[in-house]
Amino acid sequence: MSPFLSANPHLRAANPLLADVEAVSRIDAVKTVLRVLTRTTGLRLAVVARVTPESWTCCAVLDEMGFGLKAGDTLAVSTTFCNTVRTLKGPLLVNHASEDPRFRNHPAPKMYNVESYIAVPLYRRNGEFFGVMCALDSKAANLTEDVLETFRHLGDLVGHQLEQEDALSDRDSQLLGAHEASVLREQLIGIVSHDLRNPLNAISLAAATLMRRADLDDRARRGLRRILDSSDRANRLIRDLLDFTHVRTGMALPVKPQPMNLHELAEQVVDEVRLTAPERTLVLVCEGSGRGTWDPDRIAQVLTNLLTNAVQYSAQDAHIRVETRGDEREVVLSVSNPGAPIPAALLPVLFEPMTRGTTEGSEHRSVGLGLFIVNEIVRAHGGAVDVVSTEEAGTTFRVHLPRGC
Repeated sequence: MSPFLSANPHLRAANPLLADVEAVSRIDAVKTVLRVLTRTTGLRLAVVARVTPESWTCCAVLDEMGFGLKAGDTLAVSTTFCNTVRTLKGPLLVNHASEDPRFRNHPAPKMYNVESYIAVPLYRRNGEFFGVMCALDSKAANLTEDVLETFRHLGDLVGHQLEQEDALSDRDSQLLGAHEASVLREQLIGIVSHDLRNPLNAISLAAATLMRRADLDDRARRGLRRILDSSDRANRLIRDLLDFTHVRTGMALPVKPQPMNLHELAEQVVDEVRLTAPERTLVLVCEGSGRGTWDPDRIAQVLTNLLTNAVQYSAQDAHIRVETRGDEREVVLSVSNPGAPIPAALLPVLFEPMTRGTTEGSEHRSVGLGLFIVNEIVRAHGGAVDVVSTEEAGTTFRVHLPRGC
């Protein structure tokens, strides 16, 4: 029997809290925030819940764990960790509930098999407690207190949008007008570019400094390498989120074209990826002239995203082939890997945000913005990107770049 109660029309009429469920469902930013939380923590269930002393109601959910929770479902509030957050009026982090002296007898691990949980309280701008934003999993985790800082900032963003939604509902208008969209854009860009990037840079710098020590054993070096790899992935995620925000809020994706050689850039990026994935075989082929006028940082971003996809969604022993071929009009950059083809139904929407070409390699979590950003960068250069994916030939992405954008 399901541990929660699904909402139906009669319950909606009887429960005024379900108006809050519908208010949250109209906030598009919540969907992105929940996906960011699952990708950055590795936990497979993220929820925004309305929590009162009497009730717990799911307002929005991203469920990759098969828990079965849906918007409008309710739980007995006393059985949830969210009630602890409400009582404490502060964040909560639980890595292994059944072995944690504080929570080993709590109903959550017993009734719902919740082993890991991280959450912050949500407030409306007037200071009123609304509920909880949390991520959880049936598996134990190894999250640190630093992750709570990300939750706090994103929780503030959701709380602000709740207040905006209340005001907009009174006017029976769309979710965001031009002014509200501008406020959201500035908040999101500020959170991502400053509050998240600066701590990550500090982590990377500290780990890189420690790596230079001569007295480290192999185990310590492997641990530091994992830290550096994780911070690099997080920085790429932040960069993609910033670009996504630019495009979605009507701003042009910034590019700074200059004369460059695509062959040389491809060699540099391929070498960098080889360092992060030394067990993989990457082959680079360059033909014709690679000279043109493009933004080198942006083109490196394109190739890095395509190579990251190829590494994640192909077998360990699969060879990944990168080609740069120039003719009179353009230079074509291609990345190919063998493996299961992308489902035909996904090909038309592959370059839309929050889309992933396959469920394979899902342990390498991403928000699903990489190909969207690739397409936007290539379009900003006056080019085009296409994909061919078959069982026999594998998957090949081709980027067509006119020599002068």
